[in-house]
Amino acid sequence: MPAYMIVEAEITDPARFREYATRNPELVARHGGRYLAIRTATEPLEGDWDGIKVVLSVWPDMDAARRYWHSPEYTALKALREGTGRFRVILVDGIQEERLE
Repeated sequence: MPAYMIVEAEITDPARFREYATRNPELVARHGGRYLAIRTATEPLEGDWDGIKVVLSVWPDMDAARRYWHSPEYTALKALREGTGRFRVILVDGIQEERLE
């Protein structure tokens, strides 16, 4: 089943964050992930979203996303993100779509 990683980010130091943001997409792809929403417009419908950016990625399954998140490559890359903002990240198990015959 697919899995979805949702990142809420409030970037406070865009200049320092840029290197992380430039290098991460290749690592995501190498681990089987694919971005569904990144650097896109948002429209808050409820709650306080002022300054919050959302990144949504899809993965083949929960294990693939975990392998990426806990990989030595991402651990090193994540260190570049330290001190550049506030982040919340959640991994959500998707549902298997049924084929219509």
